[in-house]
Amino acid sequence: MTVLLTGATGFLGSRIAHALITTRSEPVVVLGRGDPSRLRSRMADALQVVGEGAFDERHGGYLRCVSGDVTKPWLGLSPALYARLAGEVDAIWHCASDIALTGERERLYRVNVHGTAQVLAFAAATPPQCRLVHVSSMAVAGARPSGRVTESDLSDVHGFETHYDASKYTAECLVRQWAERHGRPVVVLRPSIVAADRTLPEGAAGHSLSVLGDMLKAMSQEGAPGIPAQRPGARQLVLRLRVSSNASFNIVGDRYATEAMIRIGHDRCDQDATVHTFHVVHPRPTPVRDLLAVIEKQYPGLRIECADDDVPDPTDAERFVTASLTGFLRYCRHQRVYDCSNATAATPGLADPAPIDAVFLRGALGFACPDAHPSRTS
Repeated sequence: MTVLLTGATGFLGSRIAHALITTRSEPVVVLGRGDPSRLRSRMADALQVVGEGAFDERHGGYLRCVSGDVTKPWLGLSPALYARLAGEVDAIWHCASDIALTGERERLYRVNVHGTAQVLAFAAATPPQCRLVHVSSMAVAGARPSGRVTESDLSDVHGFETHYDASKYTAECLVRQWAERHGRPVVVLRPSIVAADRTLPEGAAGHSLSVLGDMLKAMSQEGAPGIPAQRPGARQLVLRLRVSSNASFNIVGDRYATEAMIRIGHDRCDQDATVHTFHVVHPRPTPVRDLLAVIEKQYPGLRIECADDDVPDPTDAERFVTASLTGFLRYCRHQRVYDCSNATAATPGLADPAPIDAVFLRGALGFACPDAHPSRTS
């Protein structure tokens, strides 16, 4: 089986590529921007990070890089190459996505919606037996504040927290419409916050928590409006943020999430012409207060106070942090849980993911040294 993979240089896409090549021995055609030789070099670096050095020339023969762009007509390919690839691939994994929570609508829709439409057009040119796997996100639940989100739910009734949420919802709607119009089966994977429990090498593709950790580190070392650079004996900094003390995230380790997605998207086969949706999530939510406690422990001079409403008379520091973390803070008000019945049924024998405890969170935020604790099945 030859797999066309988009978004392969990203945090999640590189893990999908690594698993397909090293655990399923599948040839992978990576579609990405830039010269093919440079793209291959970037992929080699990304796969080395994922495999923690365990990716060698023996695996390199399964990797092929093609210069293209999901936002462009014909995926940025020549008509001849487009047609040749459409006849060659046996599966398409669409992982490419712009994950900027505070990104502008036009930018996010260009990649997440228009890019998906271009991939669907390519999929329509492939043989009927070609498998399509669309990597979506739990963000499609939008601004729904609480309750149980089922794997069949896809609604805009609650609105959206960010343009990112709206773009992922719209893209998934396109996928459903395409499947119905063409009578083709599609696997939709909705991962929650996928994170690594270890500090990533500099320059490696990051995840939501590693990006948050980098932002906090920069604020601490360089200072910001109302936030002095951290130094011994510095005065305590109190931040009142609009965060619900009862809110929770769903965070799942990258190793578990990758294996679950591969088992669902690659190993099983759905012949009926419909969309099959799977939540790739942790069975237990992570309280927001657990994450805040880890941050406060890392920065002893910091105290974070949760507020259910807008903070009155915010300080310069509170204004700066709120503006910098707008997208993230909006998710700190949710108290919802995610059904994963389909995913559980599709992955028999797969052990539960590792707990999201303080050790995991420290590693995910980049607070722990890479070898601070033994590697766990996350």
